Amino acid sequence: MSQTQPTPAQTETDAADPASEAVVARMRRISVISFLVMILGVGSVLAVIVYRLMTVPGPGTVVSGAIPAEPGRLVSAVSAENRLTVTYQAESGATIVIYDLKTLKESHRIRVGGPQVPRP
Repeated sequence: MSQTQPTPAQTETDAADPASEAVVARMRRISVISFLVMILGVGSVLAVIVYRLMTVPGPGTVVSGAIPAEPGRLVSAVSAENRLTVTYQAESGATIVIYDLKTLKESHRIRVGGPQVPRP
């Protein structure tokens, strides 16, 4: 079972065959299209990242002023929307004070704790 080796002349004629050249040209065309689609995808992702980085909102407005101190220990201070909620702890119980951030004036005061009320 001997296999015959093709001669160089036969190999050149196979490579120069018009059908194989058409297949090679088609594969090149498909590869170029695939490469361009990939570059377009990567470019669009990078464009979105740059857009997001450039449109980051700046820091919020700074409000300066003084809020009167309450007797006792400051437990927490939380800012949400247009309100500032400050919680103080005193011997008589906790006090929650809510301020309007635009005017820095007290809008609500809630006292928590105090004497225990018996329940029926």
